[in-house]
Formats: sequence, C-alpha cells, structure tokens
Amino acid sequence: MRFSVLLFFLYRILQWAAKHNAAYQNYVGSIHDVKIMIKTADGKRGRLFIFDRGAVRSRSGGKHSYNTAIIWSDAKTGFRVMSSQSDEEQFKAAAAGEMKLDGMAFFAQWFNDGVKLVM
Repeated sequence: MRFSVLLFFLYRILQWAAKHNAAYQNYVGSIHDVKIMIKTADGKRGRLFIFDRGAVRSRSGGKHSYNTAIIWSDAKTGFRVMSSQSDEEQFKAAAAGEMKLDGMAFFAQWFNDGVKLVM
C-alpha cells in the first residue's frame, strides 16, 4: 500500500512541477509520448507516468504498455529504495537483483534526473 501511495504522490508532484516549475517545464517540454512504468515484478502494483509535450499524466496499475519500466522485486523494496532518494541505494538494489530495467535505459535515467529537479 505504501508503495502505491508513494507512486501516486510522485505523480502529483511531477504534475504540479510541470505546471509551476520553470526548470521542470523546460525539461519535459520537448518530450513526446514517453511512457515510464514503475511497478513490482508481479505486476500487481505500479503506476504509468506519461509525458507528452510538457504535460504529465498517469495511470495506476502495473499492466500498461511502456517505453521503459523500473521493476522492483516487491513493493517493500521499491518503497524503501525510492523513499530513501539515494543513488547509492538504487545501485545496491540493482546489484542485488531487486531492481531491473526493461526498455530503454536512457528514459529511466531521464525520468530519475527529472525527479531530482523537483525534489
């Protein structure tokens, strides 16, 4: 549950920033129809983030099509690592096999860099 709530609040923060944060507006303004999924490995929990010409939209659930997915082994691990806001924790999770990427790694890095702009 905490993982899903964290993803929802992340969406709301990014949506707000797309309307009110000039640096973030500039960052996402040139992207066209990019879909980033953050979900658990079983697909039971997740959220799709859709970026299109400066707008940020989202859908709940882990079963949508995407360009890139950040896949956590379970919700507890996803919440722990994402809420830490630590690059080191992300690297440790990836090294331990608790986090995987599916799709273009460029978009995952782009997403993480964008989050850092507003956090």
